[in-house]
Amino acid sequence: MSDYTILASVVVAIVLLLTVAYFSPKRVTVGTNQRGIRFRHGQIVDEVGPGRYWQRSRSEKFVLSDMRRQQIVVSGQEILTSDHTPVKVSLIGEYSTADVTKAATVMESNYDALYARIQIAARNVISGKTLEEALGERLELGDAITERVRSSVHDFGLDVHEIQIRDFMLAGNVRTAFADVVIARQQGLAALEKARGETAAIRNLANSAQLMEKHPGIMQLRLLQAVESSSGNRVVIAMDPAQVRSLDAQKPSTD
Repeated sequence: MSDYTILASVVVAIVLLLTVAYFSPKRVTVGTNQRGIRFRHGQIVDEVGPGRYWQRSRSEKFVLSDMRRQQIVVSGQEILTSDHTPVKVSLIGEYSTADVTKAATVMESNYDALYARIQIAARNVISGKTLEEALGERLELGDAITERVRSSVHDFGLDVHEIQIRDFMLAGNVRTAFADVVIARQQGLAALEKARGETAAIRNLANSAQLMEKHPGIMQLRLLQAVESSSGNRVVIAMDPAQVRSLDAQKPSTD
């Protein structure tokens, strides 16, 4: 056998091996937390669960989806509130695949589509609030964003479980101005409470004065209480001269 014949035989054998390898089916494993869609000639054949499957090399393709909860972080969103205050908001959310077929066929990238939907929903919700409302309603804002995003991504097979506002940041000058407003408000409330307390004290003193004027005997009782509770200190009580003359007139005559 010539060298040419041997070389030709080797080439033929290699070609046959490559052909068999190319056309032979492959094994595909679908994990416990996965679901798969089998395509044949570009058409969906069926949906498969966990297990091992044979895949025809040239005519079939498997697209797998992870069914576990996934986390998404949207950071650094510049948003203008309704009172024209710029804020920077970052959000964090959890989602999962609800419909494997839609998730594999509707959008090219489910993650990018969800990211964009969160951006739009956050901008629409927060721009309708003032800065003070947005800072005081962070939990409610997260719920509103979640509802908007959940309804918008349902059509491409995703289920949004929760979206929360992780950080709410203000520019340096805006943060200082807002802090000054809060301090001024707290000082105003403190001054108001102090004025209310002083007004109540004056009202109590006026009521006591009227009561003593109508019932002079109360003054004597207060005098006795003051003397009894004193510990050697001098007790001075001023009385109206007319009340003193009235008390003297009530004393029995010693003549």
